Amino acid sequence: MNVLLMLIGVLIVYLAIKFVFRYNWNKGLGVALEFEKKHVVNGETVNVVEVISNEKRLPLPCVNLKFQVDRELEFPGTDTNSSVSDLTYRNDVFSFLANQRITRRIPVKCNHRGVFKISGVQLTFAGPFMNEINVLKVDSTCEITVYPKTVDSKRFSFIRSRISGEAERKKYMLEDPFVFRGIRDYTSNDSLKNVNWKATARTGNLCVNEYNESVSRNVCILLNLEDDGMLTYDSVNEEAISLAASVAEEFIRQGINVSLISNACDVDTKEAVGIREGAGVGHLGSINTVLARMDLKLEKEEFAELINRTFIENVSVQSSDNSVYVVISASRRKKLQQTMQKFEKKYGQVIWIVPYMTGGEYSLDYCGIRPEGWEVK
Repeated sequence: MNVLLMLIGVLIVYLAIKFVFRYNWNKGLGVALEFEKKHVVNGETVNVVEVISNEKRLPLPCVNLKFQVDRELEFPGTDTNSSVSDLTYRNDVFSFLANQRITRRIPVKCNHRGVFKISGVQLTFAGPFMNEINVLKVDSTCEITVYPKTVDSKRFSFIRSRISGEAERKKYMLEDPFVFRGIRDYTSNDSLKNVNWKATARTGNLCVNEYNESVSRNVCILLNLEDDGMLTYDSVNEEAISLAASVAEEFIRQGINVSLISNACDVDTKEAVGIREGAGVGHLGSINTVLARMDLKLEKEEFAELINRTFIENVSVQSSDNSVYVVISASRRKKLQQTMQKFEKKYGQVIWIVPYMTGGEYSLDYCGIRPEGWEVK
């Protein structure tokens, strides 16, 4: 009889504990997930911050935090809490005392350009006796923008010099002889008509006058990411995006305005992207964000049609002496080359950068534009 009563007592205690935890485990339980930075560059490592709080007197012996991210976000090191298939699935274990908050920082390496979100966030509790499954789903809007990585500066130097030379030529065309800025030493690029003979005689060195520009210079990046009708390599298009980021960074750093036009579409709006001319660190961030948000899987407008519609056939757009046009396009279709020939006739010299795979070609046989080949290694 005493044994029976003892068993009944144990059963009552077991059921009481079980039901207390079942109906109270998720009360006062808070979850916050975020990346320590909103923007990083491809290849950098950033921390995912997990904050879970148990704001009640009931301790929780074992709570699992589960979420999923794109497989391009890699949890480095000997990680046993992640599994990778189509996505990376994360499972972290926490144990709480009463009224306790736990914060963890988990490093994650960003291996690809893009916008990545944490999704499928949920807490699971197996009960005090580890024999049941209780699930609490959590809404999460946590995301990070991974900027494209710039290309190697040594390899880029020749292309940079060519674009800089064209921008410098535009500068002399735009200088206002009535707005004097100062005097500096003569260089081989200066015209003799700008020599200040009084300053030259005074200093013993050849000096020239400098004038303010009547209109700000602009480097306009025309980025074409359409397929070429044959085998397409993602690495070539990704390199083209990196080249665009490099051009933007270089000339914004020099104080020159930069704009961008592309036929690639935004991952959310599904519309072709573009950004007006501007300068400064904030504008560079805007360009990098646009480049990061490009989804290459979405259908793209034919670039020749885009150029025709935006520039050549658009009577409201007039030719301008203040812009240097940089085309970045692996595609070398005949129609595109002929269109860019018309473009160059109306708007002036075009600098065409052609990314190509090792062993490939980059010649332009249907127009007079001199290409700059960029081998994708």
